[in-house]
Amino acid sequence: MRLSLTSTVSKPRIRSPVMAVWIDRFLIACLIIVVGVLTITSLPALGGQTLGGQMLMAHMMASGALVFGLPVFAFAMLRYLTPRYQTSWTHVIGYLSTLVAGLLTIASVFYCMLPIPSTSQMHEMMHVHKLAGLAMTPAILVMLVGFYFTRSASHRHS
Repeated sequence: MRLSLTSTVSKPRIRSPVMAVWIDRFLIACLIIVVGVLTITSLPALGGQTLGGQMLMAHMMASGALVFGLPVFAFAMLRYLTPRYQTSWTHVIGYLSTLVAGLLTIASVFYCMLPIPSTSQMHEMMHVHKLAGLAMTPAILVMLVGFYFTRSASHRHS
């Protein structure tokens, strides 16, 4: 039996940048779909009606996807803030505002689930929830414009 040390040392694998691009596109598409569903299902509440029935059920299901997906999205896109990437300022502003609005939306509902707030404080938190949730749509649009500018800057045309 012959042992060879050279065959046991493996080279580090290099991740495919193509796969990273597809993962980014998938995560962005999921975020757009989830926020779109949340926005559409909240439209009755914007008109002064109460949110109930099937719209509330769809809103609750999509919110679960946001609670799980936003941190995944945040960590996956965090690499674009490193000096390695030439990222446009609109992308950074859109990314950070999407995260802040999303976290405020999630935290306001979570706070209402605790036995701490009074009824009036819960009403205030639902108002914060509405404003933060509505802020996510333009924040995502700014982020998408930033992605466009970042990609345009990285692919100079002659």
